[in-house]
Amino acid sequence: MPNFTHSLNIVGRCTQMQRGQALRELGVCGGQAPYLLRLCRCPGMTQEELARALYVNKSTAARAIANLEKSGFVERRPSPDDRRCHQLFPTERAIAALPKIRETISQWNDYLLEEFTDEERAALVDMLDRVSRRAQAYIQREVGWDA
Repeated sequence: MPNFTHSLNIVGRCTQMQRGQALRELGVCGGQAPYLLRLCRCPGMTQEELARALYVNKSTAARAIANLEKSGFVERRPSPDDRRCHQLFPTERAIAALPKIRETISQWNDYLLEEFTDEERAALVDMLDRVSRRAQAYIQREVGWDA
């Protein structure tokens, strides 16, 4: 059986490259799109919450957030509950970029699944959701967030 995780990795890398090219005019890199989408959906998250939500390690999230802040897409504010902690908020620039980011993702998904029937698409999404849930459960149970 071919290693399907290798195929998933290729799709992930190609997706970042496609997003980077499509979003270049906005000043958004391919890997930054998930951060902006999540922050626009859940403003006020902490850096750690965002890292967990995206399944990235803390140092990766810290670098991405610092770059987004430097580019004017993210603003840090002290948490009213814990001054040691900062909440992250999308700026007007991030909110303005949101429609293009969503359109880019939708068009890419349509392109990737263009040759699939509706039934095949539904089956693929279902199977990938199941694989995703197992992967997430494993990380939470066996690896943890401090690894």
